[in-house]
Amino acid sequence: MRYLIIYDITLDNLRSYVAEKLKDYGLKRIQKSAFIGDLERFRLNSLVIELNKVIVDDNVKIFPLCSADYKGRISIGKEFEEDKEKTLIV
Repeated sequence: MRYLIIYDITLDNLRSYVAEKLKDYGLKRIQKSAFIGDLERFRLNSLVIELNKVIVDDNVKIFPLCSADYKGRISIGKEFEEDKEKTLIV
């Protein structure tokens, strides 16, 4: 099943941790605080358990998206691309 995951996290370190954790689960960043991707039920459960350990005062929302809803999405403007690390060439 495809999921949309959004979060509102104030601490930089925790926000970075959550973003990296979502990437580890194979999710793709589509906005600065939004990820999307497919997860099997056991992987989703594992992710929820991991996030429950670190999210106390902040907020993470996980929305299931059926294929019809995803196909009906509307995107306006330039797609989000994560900053690529700059390589220094000497």
